[in-house]
Amino acid sequence: MNSTLILRCTGAVLVSALALSACSGDGERAITEGDLIIDGELIAAAEVYEQAQTEGTLVFYTGGSEQSEAAIVDRFTEATGIKAEIVRLAPNRLTERVLSETAAGQLGADVIRISGEDLTLSIAEAGAFAPHELPREIGAAVGDAVREGGTYINSFDRVYSFAYNNTVVDEAEAPRDWADLIDGRWKDKTAITQVGAGGSTAALTRFQLDVLGEDWLRGYAATSPRVFDSVAGMIDSLARGEILIGSVPIATAYGAIQQGAPLTVAVPDEGAAAYPFYVGVGSSTSRPNAGAVFVNWLMSADGQSAAAEMGDYPVRTDVPPPTIGDQQLPGLDDGFLHRSDMETALEHMESDADTWRRVFDYTG
Repeated sequence: MNSTLILRCTGAVLVSALALSACSGDGERAITEGDLIIDGELIAAAEVYEQAQTEGTLVFYTGGSEQSEAAIVDRFTEATGIKAEIVRLAPNRLTERVLSETAAGQLGADVIRISGEDLTLSIAEAGAFAPHELPREIGAAVGDAVREGGTYINSFDRVYSFAYNNTVVDEAEAPRDWADLIDGRWKDKTAITQVGAGGSTAALTRFQLDVLGEDWLRGYAATSPRVFDSVAGMIDSLARGEILIGSVPIATAYGAIQQGAPLTVAVPDEGAAAYPFYVGVGSSTSRPNAGAVFVNWLMSADGQSAAAEMGDYPVRTDVPPPTIGDQQLPGLDDGFLHRSDMETALEHMESDADTWRRVFDYTG
């Protein structure tokens, strides 16, 4: 007998002796003879899924924003029935923790998600990632997002733009493009996160130097921006109106907007910096099957759609570009995203940081 049950999503979860269907989003979830199928894609074979359900709560180390990752975990649990606990730190701090725990033989992560090419490589070289093979259909759909034989995978691209406080800045006078930010009107009213905060700020600096030019960067420094150590602190200050404009990742700003922050995100004509968040299964996990299910789901059409709903760009071309509220962001081929490959990012990282510190006279 073909033990299959498919439900159009209603928010309910149904379990029977023969089949289970978990609903989230607008797709179909089914267990077919023990295999976990979501929107027609195999997420986990029966043996893996059965063991994953018995392994307990998955531990997810992430350098992503707390709001967006919490939403992703909720969606994953709805879809699979597997619970997950988030450990969230800024990427540089998270890397320190992973390296320390790995050296001590006590890595607590079942899955790690991190940005920053240098940080990702240091984690991989320390042996904290376990190579993982995606299900065939999902692997074919994500293509070259799989790196180093599956040691880590680009799970989405986050985009760095800027936002303004729309209760203080009138929409008619608001900046639309990066060129508008060096207008003298915004002196002492802008902000930026320091270049050493992580892969996101490194990607932003590479974009600004490569696309906008060092003269633009000097023009922005001339507005005397307030320099923050983290995006989270800047978002809070921006929402309170202590600053009016700040360079922020779109997904992070959108998460704050969903929580009531009075922000408007710009989609500049010059484009925006895109930077990857890499994901991998922890090398010493006690929940390897749950970790595999989570990574498979993140790369599935359902998981990639969930990322897009947070304002991040999916790596799959069969998933639409992200939306922020009612606004759909430009497509992958529209020239909006400016990416650097890993080799280019690593080549320029140190010199870009030196330039940034010199331009902003930053010694912190």
